[in-house]
Amino acid sequence: MLLTASGQNVYPEEIEARLNNLPYVAESVVLLRDLRLVALVYPDMAAVNADQITPEKLDAIMHENRETLNKSVANYEKISAIELVDNEFEKTPKKSIKRFLYS
Repeated sequence: MLLTASGQNVYPEEIEARLNNLPYVAESVVLLRDLRLVALVYPDMAAVNADQITPEKLDAIMHENRETLNKSVANYEKISAIELVDNEFEKTPKKSIKRFLYS
């Protein structure tokens, strides 16, 4: 659970589940940075390469994904930015993302 500047409880797993269902998103981690919610996204590189998506186009798609996501969540759950990461997130033996490494 994350506590926003306005005192709202945000459950990042719920936002991540929605984000992971959007185009070209393989996995994500939502965290607080400077009191704003930011999503780290590892793109679905197989789909990106298959569709020959350029880095500029991928950035535009992620911007659209952020807008789509923000329309479906409460105001205090809105993502201020999506940052792409180059490598898959490190995981525990039971395949959970090691969230503490990215906060």
